Amino acid sequence: MAGKLQEGIYHGPGVKPGKFFNILFLRALPGLNAREMGEAFGKLWQMYQDLKNGNLADLPGQILPSGDLTVLVGYGVKAFQLPDIQHQLPSHLEDFGAFRSPFPTGGGPLLIGSGLQYGDDVKTNPADEEIAVQLIAETQLAVNRAVVETWKALQDMSDEDTGLAPLLLTSFYKGFQRDDGRSWIDFHDGISNMKSSEREGAIVIKPLPPEEQWIEGGTYLAFLRVTADLTIWRKLNRQQQELLVGRDKLTGCPLVSIDSEGNPVMKAGCPVMGRMDVSTSGNEAFFEPSNVNEAILQQSHVQRANHHLTPVSDRNSLRVFRQGYEFLESLDSAPGFCTGLNFVSFQDTPERLFRMLTQQSWFGRINFGGDPNNQLSGMDRFLSVRAGAIFLVPPVVEEEPFPGARIFGIG
Repeated sequence: MAGKLQEGIYHGPGVKPGKFFNILFLRALPGLNAREMGEAFGKLWQMYQDLKNGNLADLPGQILPSGDLTVLVGYGVKAFQLPDIQHQLPSHLEDFGAFRSPFPTGGGPLLIGSGLQYGDDVKTNPADEEIAVQLIAETQLAVNRAVVETWKALQDMSDEDTGLAPLLLTSFYKGFQRDDGRSWIDFHDGISNMKSSEREGAIVIKPLPPEEQWIEGGTYLAFLRVTADLTIWRKLNRQQQELLVGRDKLTGCPLVSIDSEGNPVMKAGCPVMGRMDVSTSGNEAFFEPSNVNEAILQQSHVQRANHHLTPVSDRNSLRVFRQGYEFLESLDSAPGFCTGLNFVSFQDTPERLFRMLTQQSWFGRINFGGDPNNQLSGMDRFLSVRAGAIFLVPPVVEEEPFPGARIFGIG
C-alpha cells in the first residue's frame, strides 16, 4: 500500500508554509555502506523529532519552543550508489535525477538546452549529495538550531581514532517568506501557483511497476539556489520589465495584449474595484495568466511557466508545485549583497521540471523571459545558479523508523 506525503509540503487548502527555511546537505563518509548510513541518519531523524517536541540533548528535562518545525528528507542519486543498497535507483531519478556539474573553471549550463547557467565563480555544486533535509518553521531560531544540532549529533557519532563522522554536513542554505507577496524584482510572485485542489495531482508519485511501488505516494524535490542581478534588472524601464514578466508591476494583473503604441494592456476588470492589487481577496480570477496572441507576451516569464495544459496531474502539463523562499546574502564586493530565491518544487517526476527548463516553447535557451534571439541587454545572465539537485522524497510508511529506511535495510 502506498504511504503518504512527508510533512513540509504545504499543498492543502488554506495551509501556509512557515516563515523561515533551511535546507542542509549530508555526504556519506567514503567506504560507508547503505546500512551504516541508514543507522547514522536514523539517529539524526530521532534528534529532529526531539526538536519538534522542544527537546535538546544538551538540555535534558528542559522544554524549549519548537517554532512549529517541520522536517522532510530526500535522497539523491548518490545515495543509491552505496554498497549493499536495498532498492535500485528509481527510473525517474536515473533519467532526470541530476543537473550538469559546473565547469572546473566556473560557470556552465545547468542543463543542455536551458538558458540557466551557473555563476561564473561556481566551480562545484554543493547540493549534489546523498541526503537533503528541508527544515521549515515559524521562527528563524528553529531552522537554524536544527542545523547546529545536526552538527552536534554528527560530532557525537565521530570515530574516536579518526575523528570522522559517518555523515558530513557539507552545506546549508537559508531563506525567508516575504509578507508583501512580491519578489526582489518588485513584482508580485507566487500568485499563479496551482489551485490547492490540483496540487496533489502534480506532486504525488503515481502507480508504478511492481519493482518501484515502494515509492508510490512520495514525491520528488527539486532545489535550485538562484541569484538575481538587480543591477541588470534596474537598467530596464517599467514597460520592458512588465513585458518580460507578463504582469503589471503595480497591481500584478496579467497582461493580455499590446495597444497601438506598444504599451501593455491589463486584463479588463483587474484588479476588482476597491482592491489594491491582484493578490487581495476577490481577485482570484486573475491569478492565472490568460491565453495571449502577441508573441512578445507569449515569451514573457509567466506565459512560459504556464501553458494552460490540463489536467495538471498529467506530466505533460509540466506543472510543478513551487514552494520558494527568498534570500539575501552579504558579499565582499559591490554592491555588498546578493539577492535571490531558494527555488523548491515538488512533482511526481522531475521530468516535468527538466522539460520546462529545456523545451523551446517553455524556458529553453531563455534565462528569465523574452525573445531568445533578441534578449535585452544583460538578460541572458540575469539569473545564475549557485547550487541545485534532485531528491526522491519517499512516502511515510508506518513501520519505518524514518522515511526511506527500507532503502538502507533499516526496519
